[in-house]
Amino acid sequence: MIIGSKKGFMAKNLQKRKTFLIDRSFQYRFIGVFLLSTILALVIFTGAVVLYYWASSMAGDNLFKEFIDINKQVYELQEDGGGGQIRVPTTETIYGVKRWEIVLPPILINNLFILIIISAIGIIYSHRIAGPAYRISRVIGRVLHGESGVRVTLRKKDSLKELSERINDLLIAFDQMRKVIDVEE
Repeated sequence: MIIGSKKGFMAKNLQKRKTFLIDRSFQYRFIGVFLLSTILALVIFTGAVVLYYWASSMAGDNLFKEFIDINKQVYELQEDGGGGQIRVPTTETIYGVKRWEIVLPPILINNLFILIIISAIGIIYSHRIAGPAYRISRVIGRVLHGESGVRVTLRKKDSLKELSERINDLLIAFDQMRKVIDVEE
């Protein structure tokens, strides 16, 4: 026998769904490890780019100080010799930029976006673990306080489903043992 109506249960679950930080210490540690591994990967990637430029510099290419000219193609009208004019394509230098000024900002902006996305994924994923762990803990507490007929119910996308099924099997066996003990007394 499950306590509470299904409608009340669904409304209660929808209300709790808005809280993403259920077990703050677990979720903060989880997200911290998640972010540290991401930051490590981004530092390695950025370091590899810098290492490439350093190695190129050591090999004789001076990429750090090299300027890249950004050109714009323009057409000039020139006389063709017969009194007419023709359009001749030429390039016009807009400005010169150091190569690292072009490469480094997009890499750093990309790293920032990756950190934001990974943080959001970490919160959502940790919620799918912390929520079921919290529910399992509450059900075990209810059983320890003498309630019978309680079961662990998880949402569709939650993790730890196999563990909750095994705990439900244990709770069913525990309820059956209680009935046998009650009958014998």
